[in-house]
This record gives sequence, structure tokens and C-alpha cells, in this order.
Amino acid sequence: MKYSIVIPTYNNCEKYLKPCIDSIIKHTDMTDVELVISANGCIDNTRQYLDYLITAIPTTKVVWNDEPLGFAKATNEGIKVATSDKIILLNNDTILLEQSKNKWLELLDKGDVCGVLPQYSDITKDWFFVFFCVLITKQVFNKIGLINEDFNTGGCEDIDFCMRAEKAGFKIFDVGGKGTFPIYHKAEGTMHDTELVQNWENKFLINQLKLAKKYNLDWYRWRLSNNYERAVFLKNDEVFARERQRYEWAAKNVIQDGSVLEIGCSTGYGSQFLPETVWDYHGLDYDPIIIEVAKEQNWRKNCYFDYADINNINLGDHDTIIAFEVIEHLDNGLEIVKLLQKHCKVLLITVPHNEPKGFWGEHHKIHGLTEIDFPGFEFEYVNEHGVITKELQPITEQNRCNLMLCKYSAQ
Repeated sequence: MKYSIVIPTYNNCEKYLKPCIDSIIKHTDMTDVELVISANGCIDNTRQYLDYLITAIPTTKVVWNDEPLGFAKATNEGIKVATSDKIILLNNDTILLEQSKNKWLELLDKGDVCGVLPQYSDITKDWFFVFFCVLITKQVFNKIGLINEDFNTGGCEDIDFCMRAEKAGFKIFDVGGKGTFPIYHKAEGTMHDTELVQNWENKFLINQLKLAKKYNLDWYRWRLSNNYERAVFLKNDEVFARERQRYEWAAKNVIQDGSVLEIGCSTGYGSQFLPETVWDYHGLDYDPIIIEVAKEQNWRKNCYFDYADINNINLGDHDTIIAFEVIEHLDNGLEIVKLLQKHCKVLLITVPHNEPKGFWGEHHKIHGLTEIDFPGFEFEYVNEHGVITKELQPITEQNRCNLMLCKYSAQ
């Protein structure tokens, strides 16, 4: 066989797979081709159709898995049984358009990695092919391996593969001819079917972060910041002056030989500034993705992280609670302050001082906070450049904002 056409499929037999196969048969000399259908998690009539297809086209191979595998693994299972030196990865939601016999194969067969839809990745700063229709020679797989299954469902596996291929010395060839390649692609016919794939946007974000962690840590940090809603630092990163200073202030004010709960902990970077005598640090954040990143950092001993909504959690009792740049993000932020006071001996809070609405964007829900909103607290202040003072510093062009450092001690 000259070509192996690998098609992963997950249900939608009538809607996608049959029309796709019909178009291949119509526009392809099947004596040159083996069809490899990697069916995973199919509970419709896919099995019956594939049983028929094997008898109609004897060169058809079927890889069957009862459970959904995700695009990367399902495709890899097909690649493993492909026998040709030229392997075409084809989505089941594609249809070959009218053309002469084998025209699409002739156009596609130009090199080791050939695709019809190049796109530019802001993460890798390089071009890649969307893997709905690509030809890859077996020597590429032999040298760099199969599709990275770490990406599972959600995308970015094609970006990663093209990066690895180029780094290994293979050239990628655009054969799409600016949209003239004779194929129609529904695009995300399976991925955007909520009955088959739930929370696709979240899965895609997780894969983007995996890609960025591998190729572009600056993008990784930026995306984790949620459009600068939170400060994000990874282990061994230099922490900016203002963020560092507020945690050094916290280190002086926590109960030295006690436990710490931090609300809105981000990646947990603040824990590295706390005294070694703090025997238990527990970080909470409303974002499950940032919590997973925090767990990966291994900041210190007895350091734990959990995903939680502050409005729906049993806080327990702690020696010190820290909530830096949290209160202003909550509609009920001042009520939360009163709640936190009941669960600790020392409460350390930072909030913008008298912030006008819109200064920090849409993430802030409470504005204009001043000392009067925090009765019973002691105050210090940190300016835009991280300088801590006892007195409030004036707003100037050089200092556009101040944070209040607020300390409450239970009587």
C-alpha cells in the first residue's frame, strides 16, 4: 500500500464517518490505500458500519476501543497498525470535494510533513498544521515518536508535533494553496458536541497551558494570571518588589510557631517567604487549574493546596489567615472579612486604598476601600514600587496607587 489513511472516530457515524468514507471511495483509487479506522467510545451504529466496510473494502483495518481515548491516543492507536510509509491523518468530519481520482493525494504528497491548513501559534511563535488533514511519513514518527498523548482531548497536539518535527530537522510543507485544496472540514464536529465532550473550553485551556509550559513560560505565566487578575510566579522566579514586600511583611506578622491559611494563594509563591517555624501552610484558590500548578512547585514541607470557593467552605480554625488582594474581588468582600476574623488569631489583608472604579479593571467588585471599612485593624501601606511606610503615601505620577496592609489580632 502506498498510503494509510488513519481516521479516529467517536460516534456520529451517520453524520460524519459515513459521508467521509464515501467521499474517499469516490475520489480515491483504493488499490493504493488502506483505511485505518480507530473507533473509540462509540455507542451508536459505528461497529455495524465498520463490519460492513471491512467486507466492502478488504484493505480496511479497524482498531476498536470501548472507552473514549481522546484524539491523540485514538489517532496513535491507528498509526500503530498502519503499514504504509505515508500516513494520512484525517478527521471524520471531513468530506473530499469534487476532483479527479487521487488528486487530493497527489497534492498532499509533497514531503515528510504536509498539511492543508497552516496556522500561527502565539504560544510557540511558529507555524503548524491543523491535523484534520495531514500527511506524515513513517520516518518522522520513527524519529520523534507519535502524537503526544499528554494533550489528550482538547487540542494543541498538532502544534506540539510540528514543533518536534521541525526541531528534528524535518520541513513542513503547506499544500493547501490558500484554501484551494479539495476538502471540506466541518471543524470540531466532535469536540464542540456537548453530548460527546463536556467543558471543551476548559480542556483546551489546560492543553494550551501544557504547550506553553513546554515552549513559552512567559505565555504560561500570563495565561495563569487570568488577564492580570492575579500575580503568578513559579518556583525560582524573581518575585516583583511589591509582591515580595507584602509577604515579607506577612512573615513578620504571622504567629511564628503556628498554622497559616492563605485565601487566594495563586501558585503558592508567598509561602516561600514565611518563617520556617510555620509548621502548616494551607493555600486555597477558586481556580482549580492554578491549584494544580501550585501543587507542582513543591514550595516547602507541610504545604497543601486545595480548590475552594470561600463562600462554600468550612474554614476551620487557624493561627493566621492571609488574604492578599482578595477582598476587593468579592461582592461580599467585607462580609468575608468578618467571617475570617472568627476563624483565626491573626488576620492579614491587603486591599487597594481608595481605588476608583475602573482603575484595576472589571475584576474588582468593591472600590473606594479605606481604613474606615476595617475597624479594629492596624494599618501600614505599600506603594506602587513596593516601599512600605507607616503613613499613606501621596498619589503622584510616580506612585499611582497604594495598598493598605491590614492586620487584625483577636483579643
